[in-house]
Order: sequence, then structure tokens, then C-alpha cells
Amino acid sequence: MAQSVEGVVAGIRTGYSDVAVWSGGSQAADLDIWFLHAFADTHEVFGNAFTAQFAQRARILALDLPGHGESPARPGGLTVEESAQVWRDAIVALSPSRRVVLVAHSMGSIIATETARLLERLPDLVISVEGNLTLADAYFSGEAARFTEPKQFHDYFQRKILELAASDKTLRRFSDNVRNADAQTLWVLGRSVLAHRTPGSDFLRLKCPTVYYWDAASLGEEAKRFLLEHGLRHRSFDDQGHWPMIKAPESFYAAIEDDVHLWT
Repeated sequence: MAQSVEGVVAGIRTGYSDVAVWSGGSQAADLDIWFLHAFADTHEVFGNAFTAQFAQRARILALDLPGHGESPARPGGLTVEESAQVWRDAIVALSPSRRVVLVAHSMGSIIATETARLLERLPDLVISVEGNLTLADAYFSGEAARFTEPKQFHDYFQRKILELAASDKTLRRFSDNVRNADAQTLWVLGRSVLAHRTPGSDFLRLKCPTVYYWDAASLGEEAKRFLLEHGLRHRSFDDQGHWPMIKAPESFYAAIEDDVHLWT
């Protein structure tokens, strides 16, 4: 049973697993803005959402997928489709009659697209933050397919992130979450990402407004071509890399507020 507890973790039983959800912002507003982290990350990447200006005019919710952060792992792991079912169940439990905006980071954008399709009432807006647009964007998650055992992949992933984190403090935060994430979960989820061969086209086909956030310096070349050739509605965050919500939280959350105002 869902329990909405302001500012602290709330446990929700879904069809696949228990999940941890954080809730804050304005309970009087009729709009819920839901945030979903990237592969191996946690809700903490969006921690500044709870103190952003728009939190006075919307309810803010963020969850940890099973096997990430505070949410217990599901035996056998979790695919993209099952992750979308988890998010859909959480939204149905906590936002049954409220307007909903989905914001997802990186590989989480594939889950956001699938979640939007599962909801009986379409989201008012879906925002993808440097989300996967092509198969090439599954830069780390897709590497899971090269490994026959979850621990092998988890060890490899930790090692690669630690190497990059030596010169990037943003990745040092992320490396802690990678270390604590469930190996089976990451292995199954990463392998399932490769079944989504056209994530950008799937995002384009959503029947609700969408916006894509990106930085030209960090987005892959194939994704850039897709973005520009297909005319996705987008915002550019110059020099903020893959983590604008951390490197420039004020401008990032101001952009979300602008887009919610423009498109909902």
C-alpha cells in the first residue's frame, strides 16, 4: 500500500518490487513532477528539485528503481519494461487524479517513454535529459551484454567509472552509487536496453509534448544527428555536460519550470 510521506522515504508495493519514493513541494498544486535517475544512479541526482522555485507550485516526487539506492533489489533483476511497470504503478498509487510531468535522465529516458505508454492518461509533458536516442548511447549499460555473469559486469563498470571519476567530481558521486547498486539488477537492465533499438524514434512517437535537454560537448555524434535531423523540441545546456541538474541546478530547474508553463 502506498504511503505518501513528505520529505522522507515512502514505501510502495508494486507488481514487481517494493520501491522507495521521496515526495515534497506543494500538496495544494494539481501537478506532480516525477523524476527518474539514470542507470546505476539514485533519486539524489535530482535532490535540488525539492528546493527549486517550482516546488512552490508543484508536488515533486522521485524514486529509486529496484536495486538502486534505497529500493531493494528484485530477485532475478529488472528489465526496461518491468522498470516502466514499477514507475507506472508508483504514479497510479500516488498521482491517481493529478496532472503528471515525467523527467528522466540518460537511460532512464527509455523507461520514461515506456512508462508514458503504459499510463491510461498521458503525461502532460515528458522531459528527457541527455536521454538515449540511438543504440550508441547505451555506452555503459549496453556493455552488460558482453558479460556472462552479473558480478563481472558490475566489477568492470565500477572500474571504468572510478577511472573517469579521478578527474571529475560529479562522477565521484556517481561512482558511489554504482558501487552500491545491485549487480544482478544492472546486468539484466543493461542487457534489456539493447532490445530498444530505436529509442529516439520511440520518444518522437509519444502522443504528448516532449522536450530534450542536451549539451553539444557531451552528446554523442549519432544522437546529435538524430536530434537535429528529426527536429526534436530541445534545450541546450552549454558546458554543463551529462549532469546539468548537478552542475547548473538553478538554470536546469528554471528550464523545467519554463517548459512546464509552455507545454502543459
